Amino acid sequence: MVSNCIESDSSFFKMIKGSGVELSELSESLYITDELYSSWQNESKSVGIHDSVVDAIKNIRKSLAALEKEDGNKLRYYISDRRWRKAFRLMQTSAYLNGRRDINLSDYLLLVHSFWNEVECIPNIINAITSSISDITVRQLNKIDKLIRQAMTTQSQRPQPSPFGLNIEHNNFAEYDYFYYLVENYPGGEVYFSKWDYTSLNSNPRDGIMFFEAKKKKNVIHALIPGKPFDSTANNVANLKKVRLQKCPNGVIIDGTPYAFRTKGDQQQASQVSFDNLPIYQRIPLIQDLFKTCVEEWEKSVASNWTDCDNIFLSPNDLALVNKMLKEVTEQIKTIEVKLNNVVMMIK
Repeated sequence: MVSNCIESDSSFFKMIKGSGVELSELSESLYITDELYSSWQNESKSVGIHDSVVDAIKNIRKSLAALEKEDGNKLRYYISDRRWRKAFRLMQTSAYLNGRRDINLSDYLLLVHSFWNEVECIPNIINAITSSISDITVRQLNKIDKLIRQAMTTQSQRPQPSPFGLNIEHNNFAEYDYFYYLVENYPGGEVYFSKWDYTSLNSNPRDGIMFFEAKKKKNVIHALIPGKPFDSTANNVANLKKVRLQKCPNGVIIDGTPYAFRTKGDQQQASQVSFDNLPIYQRIPLIQDLFKTCVEEWEKSVASNWTDCDNIFLSPNDLALVNKMLKEVTEQIKTIEVKLNNVVMMIK
């Protein structure tokens, strides 16, 4: 049976007939039958959601809550749980009918047509939704911009680094098993650094190794010291990984990222080494790495969501909103890149 929606609006067909335009009979293969419609509904429920959309949803919920509060809690920006469920089904259906297994940001953009309650609210809704797509990247770029400005404004206040190393006082580091310091906030879990190897480090990068020590059941980092070869065939060593090590105030730089060691005074507090504790010649390469990672992640997102975007439900006006947002982020990236390049030239 053909769905009832096809049988409605007969006045439209009368108008076409009266205009003298001849309509060819629609092929039965193009009919949206009740069975096909039911199949679409069921199959679209298995569509997943991409992490970038989850992040955007978190951002838009915060933005809508802020707008609602500024509006005096008049419920003009309030989205109920029931409406959120319908919005999710809308995005699932869009992804499914576009031949995708996961909701992407082009499906999420359709919410600009679903989340306004009054016409006056539309501009704020559009801005909130488009901004939520780039929010994480913009915040990262703002952070990098701030780090660049801090590096330049404090450069003249800092003493020049000693050519013989950093000579950092580390008697306040908490000791574990008499031989290790605990690396705070390491993304791979708890990692311990050999206290004896730490004394051999200075401001120059040096090779090291990270491995799981089965006997003590912990991840350990050792510096590769000339004249002291490490036995990688030892029975208690597993998951061997090469790392680059460098001493910094209050901790160690591992593969370009600074980490603090846990101190005796507060062994429960996690505190990553601040960029402010590093001399500018060490901070700038770290800022460059942050900028490179940020741009790479953004370009990857743009490529997977917007390059050759062919979402059949997006209008030219919808895509114009996206292009405006993409252009703004691109301009911000270019501005920060110029600042960073200028700083690099100044410290050479």
